[in-house]
Amino acid sequence: MKTSDHTTGKPHLETYLVNVLGCKVNQYDARQIEQLLEGYGLAKAAIADDADVIIIHTCGVTAAAAQKSRQTIRRMQRDNPLAHVVVTGCAANDELTQVDQDPVFRVPAGSDWLQHLAEQLDQLDMPNANLAKTVETDAFAVSNFGDHTRAFLKVQDGCDIGCSFCIVPQLRKEPRDKTIEATVHEATLLTENGYREIVVTGVSVGLYGRDSDSSLAELLRNLVKVPNIGRIRLSSLHPGELTQELLAVWSSSPNIMPHLHLSLQSGSDAVLHAMRRGYTADEYYAAVERARAVLDNPAFTTDIIVGFPGETDAYFEESYYFCKKIGFSQMHIFTYSPRPKTIAAKMGRQINGAIAAERSERLRKLGDGMALTYHRKFLEKPINVLVERIKDSVASGYSEHYIPVEFPTAQAQPGEIVSVEAVEASPARLKALWSAQG
Repeated sequence: MKTSDHTTGKPHLETYLVNVLGCKVNQYDARQIEQLLEGYGLAKAAIADDADVIIIHTCGVTAAAAQKSRQTIRRMQRDNPLAHVVVTGCAANDELTQVDQDPVFRVPAGSDWLQHLAEQLDQLDMPNANLAKTVETDAFAVSNFGDHTRAFLKVQDGCDIGCSFCIVPQLRKEPRDKTIEATVHEATLLTENGYREIVVTGVSVGLYGRDSDSSLAELLRNLVKVPNIGRIRLSSLHPGELTQELLAVWSSSPNIMPHLHLSLQSGSDAVLHAMRRGYTADEYYAAVERARAVLDNPAFTTDIIVGFPGETDAYFEESYYFCKKIGFSQMHIFTYSPRPKTIAAKMGRQINGAIAAERSERLRKLGDGMALTYHRKFLEKPINVLVERIKDSVASGYSEHYIPVEFPTAQAQPGEIVSVEAVEASPARLKALWSAQG
């Protein structure tokens, strides 16, 4: 905790805590924040009570996420009223996270947000000051993820696709890319620090290179050349971004995992049009088939919104049976919630909450059945698992196809990739037996 500077009489700040909510991009941002604070000379506190500086990196993509962000701000202020509380991220504005006792300052997401945070931190009595001049948000490399076994690598930020329900373009602002050179440098640091899997992430990864003479395929061609690179996994893509060029790189690179998060949102053309998604169900299906033609039994995970304004019973049935046709290995199901200043928030024919809840439950049951079907394809087969944790002599981690796997072991260590044989399948995971080290 704070100690006094005898020359100024001001208390020196010594410790920090970062509380992060939301997606993989936010998880990456939080590591940038932690490394920035460590550059200022602060040490990580174990609990909020012991932190001199508390940064809450918020999420505002849904109404529930913004509410959770508000609750977290209030809880942190209550737990440590003497700390400097800073709110950053997608909900770092008064409209989304206004609380009775306002934080010391807010740094919203957007271009140069990390530099703006450093400028604010320079105003506090840090052990090392004036770092803001050296901080470049998109080139501030993350070299480690603590005790995590997988590392996130953000290569892109921002979005301008313009889905009618989405507030993210307002919060994250215009698309911008990390250079290939900076990305390769960061991947090299992470690999040298022992990370066996790197998740390439961004707000809209498929936009990478759109405004320059580059592409996501070109980025991956360079990443797979990093010495001793392990697994590479891509985060969410738009179906139109699943180009033949990208698939050619993917299929020829065993380091790139056969798992695609291809966001659907709805399987009804009428709803997709109202959402302004820019594709039809048939075009989505064609993207899936392109991938299945060249990849090894790829896993498809997705996001679905139920209860979008104007989603009739017939439109929901179209969406339900389209999901069944695809055969997803996992579905993330969200009930529509209106976001401020979006087109969908002003639409008529809002859906009754009870109807939306019933539809969500039907899709969850369908999702469980599809997950079980997909997981059974790997029974009695060797699979490679990146071990993430071990508890009570049971190891758990993810396979190449992003299936959670558990197996008993007295040998494996977190961070190892081991070969096991799947012996039991459920919608949630595979259970396996130790085979040999991979």
